Amino acid sequence: MKTQIILPEYILNMMSRLRAAGYEAFVAGGAVRDGLSGMVPDDFDLCTSALPSETERVFAGEKMIRTGIRHGTITVMAGKRQVEITTYRTEGSYSDGRHPDNVQFVTELKKDMSRRDFTVNAMAYSPETGVIDYFDGIKDLKNGILRCVGNPDTRFSEDGLRIMRALRFMSVRGFLPDPATAEAIHRCAYMLEKVASERIDRELLKFLEGSRAAEILDHYRDVFARIIPELSGMFDFDQKSPYHNRDVWNHTLAAVKAIRPEPQLRMTMLLHDIAKPVVFVEDENGRGHFRGHQQRGSEIAGTILKRMKFSNTFIEETVTLIREHDRRLFVDRPLIRRCLNQLGEKTFRKLLEVQMADAAGKYEKYVASTEERLRGVRSVMEKILSEGDCYTLSSLAVSGTDLINGGIPEGREIGKILSFLLDEVIEDRLPNEKNALLSAAKKRAEDFFSS
Repeated sequence: MKTQIILPEYILNMMSRLRAAGYEAFVAGGAVRDGLSGMVPDDFDLCTSALPSETERVFAGEKMIRTGIRHGTITVMAGKRQVEITTYRTEGSYSDGRHPDNVQFVTELKKDMSRRDFTVNAMAYSPETGVIDYFDGIKDLKNGILRCVGNPDTRFSEDGLRIMRALRFMSVRGFLPDPATAEAIHRCAYMLEKVASERIDRELLKFLEGSRAAEILDHYRDVFARIIPELSGMFDFDQKSPYHNRDVWNHTLAAVKAIRPEPQLRMTMLLHDIAKPVVFVEDENGRGHFRGHQQRGSEIAGTILKRMKFSNTFIEETVTLIREHDRRLFVDRPLIRRCLNQLGEKTFRKLLEVQMADAAGKYEKYVASTEERLRGVRSVMEKILSEGDCYTLSSLAVSGTDLINGGIPEGREIGKILSFLLDEVIEDRLPNEKNALLSAAKKRAEDFFSS
């Protein structure tokens, strides 16, 4: 474990200016944690004994953002970088479950550190003093332990988002919670209902990138059901299917684990079978069926993601992947062109990943055949792209202007004829050659205007 942290020049300069004015100044929080872990911090926060008005005087002439001044924070610009400089403080109660009702500025660093969430985040550093660690954060960091500073129920009751931060640290950084912290996460899960959706979104997406996301989802499924109540329907739901050796929830976890740790892909797998318990029907032989779960699942997922205030772009693509996750794909050039036309290259590539992860959550005997089939599909897709096959109107060898110049009357029929030509090219019924397309277009126009 490192004991020294390399600080950038602009941070050293800010600390030096505060100290020269007679105030204490330390790097605090995540930058210390990451620096001690051998990582390169991407942002730095400072804490200081200077009052906000005193910080303003020290940095007079610099561009400052004062929106956090009520809670003791002045943001000072260092070029394009923003550095938050916060006065040592203690905090009152959190009646809204997010902000302290009041803060009291103090002169002791320890009192400021005692309000922090976890011991690994409650350390301060300066080149002169080295690491100041009042709560054994170094020891917990070395042992991979996530422990609240003080009473964990108090910490989580102050701000419910700390629960999501704890789960993110477990998923992404591999921390294990000490027993008191773990128990308090379950006990205080209700606090998440007080947290704004936008704040949860950011933490949830970061959480899903972690290598232990599936494991933590399972251990704390009661907590995640507070965020997405619809998940609870999947818990322990027997699929009664010859294709599955796991219930819906455990199949979902296996699919989450199997896919590349990109947030949207992980979210897709988390929600891809959300409708199975809703549409489930058991036949006379005791076999389960989930007809229409893809479409219904996309609708439920859309409702969830809108409620959570994800961006429209994120919602639209995720919903599309869920709706299409069972789409039958096989080695057929026209079919793959059609998929590229309907989904676009980016989404189609993601769909191949989704289908592979979905297969990984089923019986092992189905995985190899699915892998082989999807490898073939991907190979054909790459040939289509590299050889410049036509699958969009923009790559068609004729345009609307060409049709008009060829004698076809201008109007709505032009668009219909172009769509017809594209379909013919995609299905290999016409070559993507100008003369052949113009000839087919004129015949199609005759049919339009004679009917």
